[in-house]
Amino acid sequence: MQGEERWENFLARDDGNRVALARFVDVTNLELFSAWVDASKHWIEDVGGERIYVGNLDVVQGRSALSFSHLLLEEYSSRRGAVEVLARATSNIEMGIRDVLILALTPDSRSSHRISSIAGRLVRTFSPVQVVEVPEEKLPQDSRSMGISSDAAQLSVFYDHDQWQPFTMVNLNGIRETASYERTASASGERSQTGKKAYERYARNTAIEVYRRGGNFYWVATPMTVLLGDSDHPLGQHWSQLVLVGWPSRMALRHLIRSRNFSRGVVHREASLSRAIAIPGTPWPEFSRYSI
Repeated sequence: MQGEERWENFLARDDGNRVALARFVDVTNLELFSAWVDASKHWIEDVGGERIYVGNLDVVQGRSALSFSHLLLEEYSSRRGAVEVLARATSNIEMGIRDVLILALTPDSRSSHRISSIAGRLVRTFSPVQVVEVPEEKLPQDSRSMGISSDAAQLSVFYDHDQWQPFTMVNLNGIRETASYERTASASGERSQTGKKAYERYARNTAIEVYRRGGNFYWVATPMTVLLGDSDHPLGQHWSQLVLVGWPSRMALRHLIRSRNFSRGVVHREASLSRAIAIPGTPWPEFSRYSI
């Protein structure tokens, strides 16, 4: 299905709610791409929208799910406004990109974000944790904590970056209809639990530990459909949730993964998710709503 046909179907199902776009792009010419990012910001604002995030992504050679170099997130008051901006796009060559995948999403309410921000400030004020250096050899080389898809190749790229600089983590989660606790010793009383409930148990525990280390849950949305690009791409398949988490450093995440409090909740994460992709990145502060 071509882009224009997808856009028409997208508009035909308009429910009147806010909508978001997640643009995953593979940049080949950073100068052209930066100019397009600057120019398109005004197109978005012209229709009452807002670009809320721009950032680099860690690229892992040979991994199709980790092949895009940048992510842009935008919110719009209407689907029509989002499609108007999509229709103004120039060619990939003029934008300085080789490939693009654009997802339409339903963003969580802004009140949910405000509540999360308040909770984070309270936890950081009354129960902070001092982050200390965690040696690389202390982390498992197939770290399911970074994402069910994470492996030694992704961890190697993760370690190549400055471990004490701010970064973001893009999490795509596929939540099971029914939680799968079969492989866990404590599963007996939980096998009938929904995947959503199991993930909520994991999320409640993890959120506190993220906040304690200076992290923030910036943005949460529910993916709906692919508006442009290959719908068979791993990032274009059906996902239950996209979560953007801001971290003061990669070391803070490493410190989290090694903590006992976090480890206790991982069983619920593994039971709740059928698949997950976690992509670290570096935000462009001048184009992002959130500061780390």
